[in-house]
Amino acid sequence: MELLTFDDSTALAKAAAQRALQMIKEGLDENENVTWILTGGRTPGAAYKLIAGQADAVDWSRVNIGMGDERCVALDDSESNWGQAERDLLRHLPLADENLLKPAGDVSAQEAADHYEVLIRDLPQASPEIPRLDLLWLGMGEDGHTLSLFPGLDEIEETGRLVASVYNSPKPPPQRATLTLKAMGGVKACHILVSGAGKSDALGKALSEGEISNLPVARVAREIELQGGKVTWFVDKPASANL
Repeated sequence: MELLTFDDSTALAKAAAQRALQMIKEGLDENENVTWILTGGRTPGAAYKLIAGQADAVDWSRVNIGMGDERCVALDDSESNWGQAERDLLRHLPLADENLLKPAGDVSAQEAADHYEVLIRDLPQASPEIPRLDLLWLGMGEDGHTLSLFPGLDEIEETGRLVASVYNSPKPPPQRATLTLKAMGGVKACHILVSGAGKSDALGKALSEGEISNLPVARVAREIELQGGKVTWFVDKPASANL
């Protein structure tokens, strides 16, 4: 585990953007293609805009791009994670349609999960039935959730699927599709972006409690590390107040 602390969310976004480009370049040196799984949120959005300004930095024709979780809303809805990524990043890069793992939007949670499971399973595999996810970006909520894996909900315990349906998210909208702990087995590198004082309590618990923390973000990070992936936390000073 690596912990990087920055003065503010702007500096955090800049560092995350630079590291992502570096990781993608290194991945393309090792493999024919690279898969980058995105996340939603204000700080990742700022990083996406920085990367969009460097469209010639890597060979994007060899980069698959997906989303860690998606809300069951239309893609032009302000709540859509993919919609945000499209506005801030994807439409500015020379990406081929076949490289975009675009989640289904305005459908039921189960339909969205089934559709996305098919897309994810078509990726190059890290091990039998587990896709290789070269770079995964995650955020964290004030309750310690990540992806759409929330404290107290059953989806965090899903072991049979790569993508789970969520029907009772405590944050609107209630229906979502999300990667599961099983999918974390194929993650090579994970960057968790956390900014803002409102997240300091959850971040403190996730990191100080280490292996005993039951917060979803801690369980996800732990699963990635147990399977041989590397987790790097990008946090700003307000978020790190309780570390």
